[in-house]
Amino acid sequence: MKNRLAKSLACIMAATLALSLTACGSEKTTEETVVSTSTETTETSTSTPEPASDSEPVEISYATFMVGTHASAQAEAEVIAEFNKLYEGKIKVNVEELPSDDAFVDKMKTLASSKSLPDVLIGKNGIRELAVKNGQAVDLKPFLDADPDWMTYVGEGAMNYNMEADGSVYSISNQRQIYGYFYNKEMFDAVGITPAKTWDEWMENNEKLLQGGYTPLALMTGENAWTTNLWLAAYIGSQGDEGNKYMNTPYPESYNTEPVINGLTMMQECLQKYTTADAVGAIYANAANAFEQGQTAMIANGLWMTPDFSDTTKSIEGFKDKVGVALYPENGIFSQYEVGYILCTNGKSEEEQAAALEFLKFKTGKYAQSVFLEKAGVLPLTDNVDITDEYKAENPALVETLMLAGTSKYAFGTIDNNAHETVVDEFAVRYPELVYNEITPEEFATFLTEAGNASK
Repeated sequence: MKNRLAKSLACIMAATLALSLTACGSEKTTEETVVSTSTETTETSTSTPEPASDSEPVEISYATFMVGTHASAQAEAEVIAEFNKLYEGKIKVNVEELPSDDAFVDKMKTLASSKSLPDVLIGKNGIRELAVKNGQAVDLKPFLDADPDWMTYVGEGAMNYNMEADGSVYSISNQRQIYGYFYNKEMFDAVGITPAKTWDEWMENNEKLLQGGYTPLALMTGENAWTTNLWLAAYIGSQGDEGNKYMNTPYPESYNTEPVINGLTMMQECLQKYTTADAVGAIYANAANAFEQGQTAMIANGLWMTPDFSDTTKSIEGFKDKVGVALYPENGIFSQYEVGYILCTNGKSEEEQAAALEFLKFKTGKYAQSVFLEKAGVLPLTDNVDITDEYKAENPALVETLMLAGTSKYAFGTIDNNAHETVVDEFAVRYPELVYNEITPEEFATFLTEAGNASK
Protein backbone atom coordinates (compact mmCIF):
# COMPACT_ATOMS: atom_id res chain seq x y z
CA MET A 1 0.00 0.00 0.00
CA LYS A 2 1.29 3.46 -0.86
CA ASN A 3 2.42 5.68 2.01
CA ARG A 4 0.05 8.46 1.04
CA LEU A 5 -2.93 6.17 1.22
CA ALA A 6 -1.77 4.65 4.50
CA LYS A 7 -1.54 8.09 6.09
CA SER A 8 -4.91 9.07 4.70
CA LEU A 9 -6.56 5.94 6.05
CA ALA A 10 -4.99 6.42 9.47
CA CYS A 11 -6.48 9.87 9.58
CA ILE A 12 -9.91 8.66 8.57
CA MET A 13 -9.84 5.78 11.02
CA ALA A 14 -9.04 8.09 13.90
CA ALA A 15 -12.30 9.84 13.13
CA THR A 16 -14.34 6.69 12.58
CA LEU A 17 -14.11 5.65 16.16
CA ALA A 18 -16.46 8.18 17.67
CA LEU A 19 -19.54 6.30 16.44
CA SER A 20 -22.06 5.38 19.21
CA LEU A 21 -19.30 4.86 21.78
CA THR A 22 -18.95 6.68 25.04
CA ALA A 23 -15.23 7.27 24.53
CA CYS A 24 -12.38 6.42 22.23
CA GLY A 25 -10.95 3.05 23.19
CA SER A 26 -14.07 1.90 25.07
CA GLU A 27 -14.55 -1.84 25.46
CA LYS A 28 -17.51 -4.16 25.40
CA THR A 29 -17.80 -7.35 27.42
CA THR A 30 -20.17 -10.17 26.59
CA GLU A 31 -22.52 -8.85 29.24
CA GLU A 32 -22.14 -5.23 28.27
CA THR A 33 -21.16 -4.79 24.60
CA VAL A 34 -17.38 -4.20 24.47
CA VAL A 35 -15.77 -3.05 21.34
CA SER A 36 -12.14 -2.05 21.21
CA THR A 37 -11.83 0.72 18.67
CA SER A 38 -9.21 3.31 19.49
CA THR A 39 -6.53 4.30 16.97
CA GLU A 40 -3.46 6.31 17.86
CA THR A 41 -2.73 9.11 15.39
CA THR A 42 -1.20 12.55 15.26
CA GLU A 43 -4.31 13.96 13.59
CA THR A 44 -6.80 15.87 15.70
CA SER A 45 -9.93 15.45 13.56
CA THR A 46 -12.91 13.98 15.43
CA SER A 47 -15.46 13.76 12.63
CA THR A 48 -16.68 10.35 11.45
CA PRO A 49 -16.31 9.25 7.83
CA GLU A 50 -19.51 10.27 6.09
CA PRO A 51 -21.41 7.95 3.74
CA ALA A 52 -21.92 8.81 0.10
CA SER A 53 -25.17 10.57 0.97
CA ASP A 54 -27.07 11.55 4.10
CA SER A 55 -29.29 8.47 3.79
CA GLU A 56 -26.82 5.78 2.78
CA PRO A 57 -24.00 4.21 4.84
CA VAL A 58 -20.68 3.15 3.39
CA GLU A 59 -21.22 -0.42 2.18
CA ILE A 60 -18.52 -3.06 2.35
CA SER A 61 -18.48 -6.70 1.25
CA TYR A 62 -17.63 -9.77 3.31
CA ALA A 63 -17.72 -13.46 2.42
CA THR A 64 -17.99 -16.33 4.91
CA PHE A 65 -18.39 -20.09 5.06
CA MET A 66 -19.35 -20.00 8.76
CA VAL A 67 -23.05 -20.52 8.12
CA GLY A 68 -25.69 -23.22 8.51
CA THR A 69 -24.40 -26.12 10.59
CA HIS A 70 -20.84 -24.82 10.79
CA ALA A 71 -19.52 -24.89 14.36
CA SER A 72 -18.92 -21.12 14.29
CA ALA A 73 -22.14 -20.10 12.50
CA GLN A 74 -23.88 -18.72 15.59
CA ALA A 75 -20.83 -16.72 16.69
CA GLU A 76 -20.32 -15.38 13.17
CA ALA A 77 -23.92 -14.19 12.87
CA GLU A 78 -23.81 -12.52 16.30
CA VAL A 79 -20.60 -10.61 15.58
CA ILE A 80 -21.82 -9.34 12.19
CA ALA A 81 -25.18 -8.30 13.64
CA GLU A 82 -23.48 -6.44 16.48
CA PHE A 83 -21.21 -4.57 14.09
CA ASN A 84 -24.11 -3.52 11.87
CA LYS A 85 -26.01 -2.39 14.96
CA LEU A 86 -23.14 -0.31 16.36
CA TYR A 87 -22.33 1.26 13.00
CA GLU A 88 -25.89 1.66 11.77
CA GLY A 89 -26.14 4.55 9.32
CA LYS A 90 -22.36 4.72 8.94
CA ILE A 91 -21.17 1.31 7.74
CA LYS A 92 -23.12 -1.64 6.40
CA VAL A 93 -21.62 -5.10 5.88
CA ASN A 94 -23.05 -6.99 2.91
CA VAL A 95 -22.44 -10.67 3.58
CA GLU A 96 -22.08 -13.39 0.97
CA GLU A 97 -22.69 -16.77 2.54
CA LEU A 98 -21.05 -19.85 1.02
CA PRO A 99 -22.39 -23.24 2.15
CA SER A 100 -19.05 -24.96 2.82
CA ASP A 101 -15.31 -24.48 3.09
CA ASP A 102 -14.83 -25.94 -0.38
CA ALA A 103 -17.49 -23.70 -1.93
CA PHE A 104 -15.89 -20.69 -0.24
CA VAL A 105 -12.38 -21.49 -1.43
CA ASP A 106 -13.50 -22.25 -4.97
CA LYS A 107 -15.53 -19.04 -5.25
CA MET A 108 -12.84 -16.82 -3.76
CA LYS A 109 -10.16 -18.22 -6.04
CA THR A 110 -12.37 -17.47 -9.01
CA LEU A 111 -12.87 -13.91 -7.77
CA ALA A 112 -9.14 -13.52 -7.14
CA SER A 113 -8.43 -14.24 -10.79
CA SER A 114 -10.48 -11.18 -11.77
CA LYS A 115 -9.31 -9.00 -8.85
CA SER A 116 -12.83 -8.89 -7.43
CA LEU A 117 -12.41 -10.41 -3.98
CA PRO A 118 -14.68 -9.08 -1.20
CA ASP A 119 -13.33 -6.28 1.00
CA VAL A 120 -12.81 -8.63 3.96
CA LEU A 121 -12.53 -12.41 4.01
CA ILE A 122 -10.54 -15.29 5.47
CA GLY A 123 -7.44 -15.95 3.38
CA LYS A 124 -7.29 -19.71 3.88
CA ASN A 125 -6.03 -22.33 1.41
CA GLY A 126 -3.92 -19.96 -0.66
CA ILE A 127 -6.50 -17.17 -1.01
CA ARG A 128 -4.27 -14.73 0.86
CA GLU A 129 -1.36 -15.45 -1.47
CA LEU A 130 -3.58 -14.87 -4.52
CA ALA A 131 -4.82 -11.58 -3.06
CA VAL A 132 -1.24 -10.43 -2.49
CA LYS A 133 -0.26 -11.49 -5.98
CA ASN A 134 -3.17 -9.70 -7.67
CA GLY A 135 -2.55 -6.51 -5.70
CA GLN A 136 -5.84 -6.43 -3.77
CA ALA A 137 -4.42 -7.29 -0.34
CA VAL A 138 -3.44 -4.50 2.03
CA ASP A 139 -0.35 -4.61 4.25
CA LEU A 140 -1.82 -4.38 7.74
CA LYS A 141 1.40 -3.82 9.64
CA PRO A 142 1.17 0.03 9.55
CA PHE A 143 -2.30 -0.11 11.08
CA LEU A 144 -1.26 -2.56 13.78
CA ASP A 145 1.65 -0.28 14.65
CA ALA A 146 -0.66 2.75 14.75
CA ASP A 147 -3.23 1.12 17.05
CA PRO A 148 -1.77 -0.28 20.29
CA ASP A 149 -5.25 -1.06 21.61
CA TRP A 150 -5.95 -3.34 18.63
CA MET A 151 -2.51 -4.92 19.03
CA THR A 152 -3.37 -5.72 22.65
CA TYR A 153 -5.92 -8.24 21.43
CA VAL A 154 -4.13 -9.40 18.26
CA GLY A 155 -0.82 -9.96 20.04
CA GLU A 156 2.75 -10.30 18.89
CA GLY A 157 2.42 -14.06 18.40
CA ALA A 158 -0.45 -13.85 15.93
CA MET A 159 1.12 -10.93 14.08
CA ASN A 160 4.51 -12.61 13.77
CA TYR A 161 2.94 -15.89 12.67
CA ASN A 162 1.62 -14.22 9.53
CA MET A 163 4.54 -11.86 8.93
CA GLU A 164 6.32 -12.01 5.58
CA ALA A 165 10.10 -11.97 5.23
CA ASP A 166 9.98 -8.25 4.37
CA GLY A 167 8.02 -7.43 7.55
CA SER A 168 4.63 -6.99 5.90
CA VAL A 169 1.51 -8.58 7.39
CA TYR A 170 -1.31 -9.44 5.02
CA SER A 171 -3.62 -11.29 7.39
CA ILE A 172 -4.75 -11.24 11.00
CA SER A 173 -5.39 -14.58 12.67
CA ASN A 174 -8.95 -15.32 13.69
CA GLN A 175 -8.02 -17.89 16.32
CA ARG A 176 -5.27 -19.48 18.33
CA GLN A 177 -5.19 -23.23 18.07
CA ILE A 178 -3.97 -25.54 20.80
CA TYR A 179 -5.34 -29.06 20.66
CA GLY A 180 -4.72 -32.71 21.15
CA TYR A 181 -7.31 -35.38 20.32
CA PHE A 182 -10.64 -36.48 21.77
CA TYR A 183 -11.45 -39.99 22.92
CA ASN A 184 -14.48 -41.87 24.23
CA LYS A 185 -13.69 -42.70 27.84
CA GLU A 186 -16.32 -45.45 28.05
CA MET A 187 -14.83 -47.30 25.09
CA PHE A 188 -11.31 -46.94 26.46
CA ASP A 189 -12.42 -48.24 29.86
CA ALA A 190 -14.28 -51.16 28.26
CA VAL A 191 -11.10 -52.52 26.66
CA GLY A 192 -8.78 -51.46 29.49
CA ILE A 193 -6.65 -48.85 27.73
CA THR A 194 -5.50 -45.30 28.43
CA PRO A 195 -4.23 -42.65 25.98
CA ALA A 196 -1.05 -43.95 24.37
CA LYS A 197 2.37 -42.60 25.31
CA THR A 198 4.07 -43.89 22.15
CA TRP A 199 2.95 -44.47 18.58
CA ASP A 200 3.50 -48.22 18.92
CA GLU A 201 1.19 -48.20 21.94
CA TRP A 202 -1.33 -46.13 19.94
CA MET A 203 -1.45 -48.79 17.23
CA GLU A 204 -1.84 -51.45 19.95
CA ASN A 205 -4.76 -49.46 21.38
CA ASN A 206 -6.38 -49.39 17.95
CA GLU A 207 -6.12 -53.17 17.76
CA LYS A 208 -7.53 -53.64 21.27
CA LEU A 209 -10.48 -51.40 20.45
CA LEU A 210 -11.12 -53.31 17.24
CA GLN A 211 -10.97 -56.67 19.03
CA GLY A 212 -13.32 -55.27 21.67
CA GLY A 213 -15.94 -54.51 19.04
CA TYR A 214 -15.26 -50.79 18.62
CA THR A 215 -14.18 -48.77 15.59
CA PRO A 216 -11.07 -46.91 16.76
CA LEU A 217 -10.77 -43.85 14.48
CA ALA A 218 -12.97 -41.23 12.82
CA LEU A 219 -10.99 -40.68 9.61
CA MET A 220 -11.75 -39.07 6.24
CA THR A 221 -9.98 -38.64 2.91
CA GLY A 222 -12.31 -36.14 1.24
CA GLU A 223 -11.96 -32.33 1.29
CA ASN A 224 -8.60 -31.67 2.99
CA ALA A 225 -8.44 -35.07 4.74
CA TRP A 226 -8.53 -33.05 7.95
CA THR A 227 -8.92 -35.63 10.72
CA THR A 228 -6.61 -38.09 8.96
CA ASN A 229 -3.90 -35.53 8.33
CA LEU A 230 -3.93 -34.39 11.94
CA TRP A 231 -2.79 -37.86 12.99
CA LEU A 232 -0.22 -37.85 10.20
CA ALA A 233 1.11 -34.41 11.15
CA ALA A 234 1.21 -35.35 14.84
CA TYR A 235 3.24 -38.44 14.01
CA ILE A 236 5.71 -36.51 11.86
CA GLY A 237 5.95 -33.63 14.33
CA SER A 238 6.85 -35.94 17.22
CA GLN A 239 9.64 -37.80 15.40
CA GLY A 240 12.52 -36.16 17.21
CA ASP A 241 14.13 -32.88 16.21
CA GLU A 242 14.00 -33.72 12.49
CA GLY A 243 10.29 -34.40 12.38
CA ASN A 244 9.42 -31.54 14.70
CA LYS A 245 11.38 -29.04 12.64
CA TYR A 246 9.68 -30.38 9.54
CA MET A 247 6.17 -29.77 10.91
CA ASN A 248 7.15 -26.25 11.94
CA THR A 249 8.55 -25.34 8.51
CA PRO A 250 6.26 -23.65 5.97
CA TYR A 251 6.25 -25.12 2.48
CA PRO A 252 8.85 -27.90 2.87
CA GLU A 253 10.98 -28.65 -0.16
CA SER A 254 10.36 -32.39 -0.16
CA TYR A 255 8.00 -34.97 1.34
CA ASN A 256 10.39 -37.82 0.57
CA THR A 257 11.61 -37.97 4.15
CA GLU A 258 11.64 -40.87 6.57
CA PRO A 259 9.17 -39.34 9.08
CA VAL A 260 6.66 -38.55 6.30
CA ILE A 261 6.92 -41.96 4.63
CA ASN A 262 6.66 -43.80 7.96
CA GLY A 263 3.65 -41.66 8.85
CA LEU A 264 1.94 -42.44 5.54
CA THR A 265 2.64 -46.14 6.12
CA MET A 266 0.93 -45.91 9.51
CA MET A 267 -2.07 -44.04 8.08
CA GLN A 268 -2.39 -46.62 5.29
CA GLU A 269 -2.89 -49.33 7.90
CA CYS A 270 -5.29 -47.16 9.91
CA LEU A 271 -7.44 -46.38 6.87
CA GLN A 272 -7.47 -50.03 5.83
CA LYS A 273 -8.21 -51.51 9.24
CA TYR A 274 -9.11 -49.10 12.04
CA THR A 275 -11.75 -46.70 10.74
CA THR A 276 -15.29 -46.57 9.39
CA ALA A 277 -16.29 -48.21 6.13
CA ASP A 278 -17.03 -44.84 4.52
CA ALA A 279 -13.76 -43.13 5.48
CA VAL A 280 -12.40 -43.19 1.93
CA GLY A 281 -14.05 -40.20 0.31
CA ALA A 282 -15.72 -39.08 3.55
CA ILE A 283 -15.83 -35.39 4.45
CA TYR A 284 -15.38 -33.74 7.84
CA ALA A 285 -19.09 -33.94 8.66
CA ASN A 286 -18.98 -37.73 8.29
CA ALA A 287 -16.01 -38.08 10.62
CA ALA A 288 -17.45 -35.70 13.22
CA ASN A 289 -20.79 -37.48 13.16
CA ALA A 290 -19.13 -40.86 13.61
CA PHE A 291 -17.44 -39.72 16.80
CA GLU A 292 -20.33 -37.70 18.22
CA GLN A 293 -22.79 -40.54 17.63
CA GLY A 294 -20.61 -42.95 19.57
CA GLN A 295 -19.52 -44.93 16.49
CA THR A 296 -15.76 -44.39 16.92
CA ALA A 297 -13.42 -44.15 19.87
CA MET A 298 -11.15 -41.27 18.78
CA ILE A 299 -11.09 -38.18 16.61
CA ALA A 300 -8.27 -35.73 16.02
CA ASN A 301 -9.80 -32.25 16.09
CA GLY A 302 -9.76 -28.84 17.74
CA LEU A 303 -11.62 -27.28 20.65
CA TRP A 304 -14.18 -25.70 18.33
CA MET A 305 -15.80 -29.15 18.32
CA THR A 306 -16.55 -29.13 22.05
CA PRO A 307 -19.87 -27.23 21.88
CA ASP A 308 -21.21 -30.12 19.78
CA PHE A 309 -20.68 -32.57 22.63
CA SER A 310 -23.55 -31.11 24.66
CA ASP A 311 -25.76 -30.43 21.62
CA THR A 312 -28.23 -33.32 21.36
CA THR A 313 -28.95 -32.47 17.73
CA LYS A 314 -25.34 -33.46 16.95
CA SER A 315 -24.25 -35.82 19.72
CA ILE A 316 -25.86 -38.67 21.61
CA GLU A 317 -27.43 -37.90 24.98
CA GLY A 318 -24.85 -37.34 27.71
CA PHE A 319 -21.95 -37.46 25.26
CA LYS A 320 -20.11 -34.53 26.85
CA ASP A 321 -19.39 -36.61 29.94
CA LYS A 322 -17.99 -39.45 27.86
CA VAL A 323 -15.30 -37.36 26.13
CA GLY A 324 -11.71 -37.09 27.27
CA VAL A 325 -8.85 -35.15 25.71
CA ALA A 326 -5.25 -36.30 25.34
CA LEU A 327 -1.87 -35.32 24.00
CA TYR A 328 -0.72 -37.14 20.90
CA PRO A 329 1.78 -39.98 21.46
CA GLU A 330 5.27 -38.79 22.43
CA ASN A 331 3.59 -35.85 24.21
CA GLY A 332 2.76 -33.87 21.08
CA ILE A 333 0.26 -31.06 20.62
CA PHE A 334 -0.82 -28.73 17.84
CA SER A 335 -0.02 -25.10 18.58
CA GLN A 336 -0.47 -22.50 15.88
CA TYR A 337 -2.49 -19.56 14.61
CA GLU A 338 -4.83 -19.55 11.65
CA VAL A 339 -4.11 -17.50 8.53
CA GLY A 340 -7.17 -15.42 9.38
CA TYR A 341 -8.64 -12.31 7.77
CA ILE A 342 -7.32 -10.31 4.85
CA LEU A 343 -8.25 -6.80 3.73
CA CYS A 344 -8.69 -6.55 -0.05
CA THR A 345 -9.41 -2.86 -0.59
CA ASN A 346 -6.49 -1.56 -2.62
CA GLY A 347 -7.96 0.67 -5.31
CA LYS A 348 -11.21 1.32 -3.43
CA SER A 349 -12.35 4.73 -2.20
CA GLU A 350 -10.86 5.98 1.05
CA GLU A 351 -14.28 5.72 2.70
CA GLU A 352 -14.61 2.07 1.71
CA GLN A 353 -11.08 1.31 2.82
CA ALA A 354 -11.64 2.95 6.18
CA ALA A 355 -14.95 1.15 6.72
CA ALA A 356 -13.51 -2.25 5.77
CA LEU A 357 -10.54 -1.75 8.09
CA GLU A 358 -12.90 -0.91 10.91
CA PHE A 359 -14.81 -4.14 10.30
CA LEU A 360 -11.56 -6.12 10.21
CA LYS A 361 -10.57 -4.61 13.56
CA PHE A 362 -13.96 -5.52 15.00
CA LYS A 363 -13.74 -9.09 13.71
CA THR A 364 -10.31 -9.55 15.33
CA GLY A 365 -10.94 -7.49 18.47
CA LYS A 366 -11.92 -8.32 22.02
CA TYR A 367 -15.66 -8.56 21.53
CA ALA A 368 -15.48 -10.91 18.53
CA GLN A 369 -12.89 -13.10 20.22
CA SER A 370 -15.09 -13.32 23.33
CA VAL A 371 -18.14 -14.32 21.29
CA PHE A 372 -16.24 -16.95 19.31
CA LEU A 373 -14.88 -18.36 22.57
CA GLU A 374 -18.30 -18.55 24.21
CA LYS A 375 -20.28 -19.72 21.19
CA ALA A 376 -17.74 -21.72 19.17
CA GLY A 377 -15.01 -22.84 21.57
CA VAL A 378 -12.37 -20.84 19.71
CA LEU A 379 -9.37 -19.81 21.82
CA PRO A 380 -8.64 -16.06 21.89
CA LEU A 381 -5.43 -14.78 20.33
CA THR A 382 -4.04 -13.50 23.63
CA ASP A 383 -4.59 -13.83 27.37
CA ASN A 384 -6.04 -10.31 27.34
CA VAL A 385 -9.42 -11.84 26.48
CA ASP A 386 -10.51 -13.44 29.73
CA ILE A 387 -11.77 -17.00 29.94
CA THR A 388 -14.23 -16.89 32.83
CA ASP A 389 -14.30 -19.46 35.61
CA GLU A 390 -17.89 -20.24 34.64
CA TYR A 391 -16.85 -21.01 31.07
CA LYS A 392 -13.98 -23.19 32.28
CA ALA A 393 -16.37 -25.12 34.53
CA GLU A 394 -18.71 -25.75 31.63
CA ASN A 395 -15.89 -26.67 29.24
CA PRO A 396 -13.53 -29.07 30.99
CA ALA A 397 -11.96 -30.15 27.69
CA LEU A 398 -10.60 -26.64 27.21
CA VAL A 399 -9.13 -26.53 30.70
CA GLU A 400 -7.64 -29.98 30.29
CA THR A 401 -6.13 -29.07 26.91
CA LEU A 402 -4.48 -25.95 28.30
CA MET A 403 -3.08 -27.99 31.18
CA LEU A 404 -1.80 -30.68 28.80
CA ALA A 405 -0.14 -28.04 26.65
CA GLY A 406 2.05 -27.14 29.60
CA THR A 407 3.35 -30.73 29.77
CA SER A 408 3.90 -31.32 26.06
CA LYS A 409 7.31 -32.11 24.59
CA TYR A 410 6.58 -31.41 20.93
CA ALA A 411 4.49 -28.60 19.45
CA PHE A 412 3.78 -28.41 15.73
CA GLY A 413 1.53 -26.98 13.05
CA THR A 414 -0.95 -28.65 10.71
CA ILE A 415 -0.38 -29.73 7.14
CA ASP A 416 -3.06 -27.25 6.06
CA ASN A 417 -1.09 -24.34 7.51
CA ASN A 418 2.39 -25.48 6.46
CA ALA A 419 1.83 -26.88 2.97
CA HIS A 420 0.99 -25.38 -0.39
CA GLU A 421 -2.66 -25.74 -1.30
CA THR A 422 -1.69 -28.00 -4.18
CA VAL A 423 -0.19 -30.40 -1.64
CA VAL A 424 -3.32 -30.34 0.54
CA ASP A 425 -5.44 -31.11 -2.52
CA GLU A 426 -3.14 -33.98 -3.45
CA PHE A 427 -3.96 -35.86 -0.26
CA ALA A 428 -7.60 -36.27 -1.28
CA VAL A 429 -6.47 -37.67 -4.63
CA ARG A 430 -3.80 -40.05 -3.34
CA TYR A 431 -5.26 -41.43 -0.09
CA PRO A 432 -7.75 -43.70 -1.91
CA GLU A 433 -4.92 -45.00 -4.07
CA LEU A 434 -2.87 -45.69 -0.94
CA VAL A 435 -5.76 -47.47 0.77
CA TYR A 436 -6.34 -49.77 -2.21
CA ASN A 437 -2.59 -50.45 -2.59
CA GLU A 438 -2.41 -48.76 -5.97
CA ILE A 439 0.55 -46.66 -4.79
CA THR A 440 3.15 -47.07 -2.06
CA PRO A 441 3.83 -44.58 0.74
CA GLU A 442 7.06 -43.67 -1.06
CA GLU A 443 5.16 -42.92 -4.26
CA PHE A 444 2.59 -40.92 -2.25
CA ALA A 445 5.43 -38.79 -0.86
CA THR A 446 6.77 -38.22 -4.35
CA PHE A 447 3.37 -37.03 -5.57
CA LEU A 448 3.23 -34.59 -2.64
CA THR A 449 6.68 -33.25 -3.48
CA GLU A 450 5.72 -32.77 -7.11
CA ALA A 451 2.53 -30.97 -6.07
CA GLY A 452 4.55 -28.65 -3.85
CA ASN A 453 7.02 -27.89 -6.64
CA ALA A 454 4.13 -27.01 -8.94
CA SER A 455 3.24 -24.11 -6.62
CA LYS A 456 6.65 -22.47 -6.80
